[in-house]
Amino acid sequence: MTSSHPDRADSAAPRSGQGIFDPDQLSQCVQCGFCLSSCPTYEVTHLEEHGPRGRILGMRLVAEGEFTIDHPDVLDSLETCVQCRACEEVCPSLVEFGALMEDARAAMRDHAPPQGTQGRAQQVGYATLPRRGLLKTGILGLSALQATRADRLLPDHLRVARRVRARDVLRPLRDDRHAPGTPAFVFRGCVMDGLFRDVHQATVDVLAAAGYAPSLSPAPPCCGALHIHAGREHEAHRLAQEVIDAYEGTEGPIVVDSGGCGAAMKEYGEWLGTAQAEAFSARVQDLTEVIEPSMLAGARPVRARMAYQSPCHQKNVQRLGDTPRALLSAIPGLEVVEPDDWHLCCGSGGAYSLLQPELGDALLDKKTDALTRTGCTDVISGNPGCALQIARGGFRVWHPAQLLARALRS
Repeated sequence: MTSSHPDRADSAAPRSGQGIFDPDQLSQCVQCGFCLSSCPTYEVTHLEEHGPRGRILGMRLVAEGEFTIDHPDVLDSLETCVQCRACEEVCPSLVEFGALMEDARAAMRDHAPPQGTQGRAQQVGYATLPRRGLLKTGILGLSALQATRADRLLPDHLRVARRVRARDVLRPLRDDRHAPGTPAFVFRGCVMDGLFRDVHQATVDVLAAAGYAPSLSPAPPCCGALHIHAGREHEAHRLAQEVIDAYEGTEGPIVVDSGGCGAAMKEYGEWLGTAQAEAFSARVQDLTEVIEPSMLAGARPVRARMAYQSPCHQKNVQRLGDTPRALLSAIPGLEVVEPDDWHLCCGSGGAYSLLQPELGDALLDKKTDALTRTGCTDVISGNPGCALQIARGGFRVWHPAQLLARALRS
């Protein structure tokens, strides 16, 4: 995927639409409609403007000057995209829809930035993510709200469906960087490091059991994935460069246990267009790519039946295919089943469920129904946003690292 505007913050796109979109990508779409059944928002509303074909048509009208990028109908069409990129998987013309949406979101933010309370909240939120100290303070505040049950006063879509305990946030993580074996660097990030530290610890334990020497440092605080989705390209590119620079001089895989972070980091080469960024992206691997099913021979049984919901950015952007599910199926005793709508998004979409609660809840309801049909009460997912969203449906959610750690623990 190649963005036509590597740094829109320095050169704002005009409202008329000239120069916003890659014309070759727009013309590549033949309006066949193969993408519609893979689009979660189209499956909810069945409105053309809420599907990839309609969104690309809107982009064409903007590019031709029929509409401006901040026209209300254009904004509704483009803002409601969850950016799951499932359409790319089925597109016979190989349209890079993710690149078009990133260009659209950047132009929309230039000319129709969020206003009022939501605008101020977004400004604070995106500024906090790369500041680990501030983020930790906020999460400790969340733990206090949960402990006193004051969080119940919040709207449902703003409540975090995961119990956060202060002792878990403050407990230091341990690694095995001095152990013999190939160095492997676990990327900590922002949301994962704040809310899912147990997953990071499980990832370290799995890598150590597989013969690696896992390290939790360097520890750049944010990959920029949420920023790029919000059209904050300049900030996302700056964070990407900071991550790349942090690992300069190291060798070995950079292991990521967040599907969204891994997807973004694998695209740094395309974001920045430098040889340094491309070399970095080539080192990035999801945990399920690093661990081979053969490593589970003789592992401890995990006797359970669980549903597996593949995060969109693992299957559609990282293109991991059946790799995570095959690895989990190799755990002795673990029966892994997929919901019948496995290809559709759960509605998390990074911050999508917060910014588009009506559609986010509708997508969650569809996913909850599909997961319920599996007969499972436990669900496996390798992305923090998906885990938080699915937990709202009443399921107990596991990360693959936690199950692998149980199986490989001596």
